[in-house]
Amino acid sequence: MINVRTKISPESTGGIMICGINWGGKPDGVDDGNSGKFTFSDKTNKCPYTNALIAWLEVWGVPVDRSNPGKLERCFIQTNWCDSQSKNADGISDRDYARTELFKLITEYQPRAIVLTAVSLFSRFQSRAGDAGLKVVKVHDPYLLKTATGKQFRAWLAEYDKTNVLAVPHPSRFASIIGKSIKDWEKPARAALSKVIDEQGAYKPLRS
Repeated sequence: MINVRTKISPESTGGIMICGINWGGKPDGVDDGNSGKFTFSDKTNKCPYTNALIAWLEVWGVPVDRSNPGKLERCFIQTNWCDSQSKNADGISDRDYARTELFKLITEYQPRAIVLTAVSLFSRFQSRAGDAGLKVVKVHDPYLLKTATGKQFRAWLAEYDKTNVLAVPHPSRFASIIGKSIKDWEKPARAALSKVIDEQGAYKPLRS
């Protein structure tokens, strides 16, 4: 798989990086040929992962236009920590987690916000942030979310000198379980995106 899914635009520099564990699917899968052709929010993207994450963003007060992409929509970069494919994370090797491509991407595109779509990546990111020249400013206590059925989830937030990092559970896997309770993470989400998104949910241009 190509390790950047989205189309690269000028706004990709200093934008929002979405990072999962790997690409999912079968280990012998191949790229579908669409990598690099569309924005993250393109209306032709029917991926449940994308749909769920965009729905969360809208609940958090960040409206994403799926029909007419503007600067906000073009600022997303979708990638994964590992460039492998598998149905779950159980079979991913330490060697795959040790890859450096993610931190090279961070160094190249200097995202002002990074959303990790697996909470297990948060501690891994903390231990490797220096690989992208990032210096930690503050690591927040976990943000607890309790669903209507009593299930509990945690989100994590860390502030770095050049970016903010938010870690949440996998959107398409847990969206139906978390449900409307996702609203409870609006505060850490908006804090994580605050370098890119203003209080009204609009894109902040990157200062030259």
